[in-house]
Amino acid sequence: MKDLLLVFAGGGIGSVARFFVGKALKNWQPLFPVATLAANFLSCLVFGVVIMLGVNKMNISYSLKLLLITGFCGGFSTYSAFTFETVELFKTGQQGLAISNIVLNFALSVSGLYLGMLAVKVLG
Repeated sequence: MKDLLLVFAGGGIGSVARFFVGKALKNWQPLFPVATLAANFLSCLVFGVVIMLGVNKMNISYSLKLLLITGFCGGFSTYSAFTFETVELFKTGQQGLAISNIVLNFALSVSGLYLGMLAVKVLG
C-alpha cells in the first residue's frame, strides 16, 4: 500500500507540474506543441539525474525511486498528448511540423536523460 501511495503522490505532483508548464508556454501552443516537448524533456532530465544519483552517488531507496521516477516522471511526461498533437498536425496538413514534433520529442527526451546523467557525473 505504501508503494501505491508513493506512486500516487509523485504522479499527482508530476501532473500539476505538467499543468504549470502548459500554462507557462500556452502562448507558443498555436504554433507548435512546445509545452509537451518541454515536459517530456524535463521529465527525462529528472529521470537521468535520479538514475545517476542512485547508481553512482547516493543510495536512493526503492521508495524514493517510486516517488520520483514512476510517480513524478510518469505524471510529468506525456506520451498521449505528444501522440494526439502529432496526429492533429498531420490531420491539418502540417506534415513538416508533425515530423519535427516526432524528431524533437525523441531527440530531446534522449538528450534530457543523457544530460541529467552527465550532470550528476560531472558535478558529483
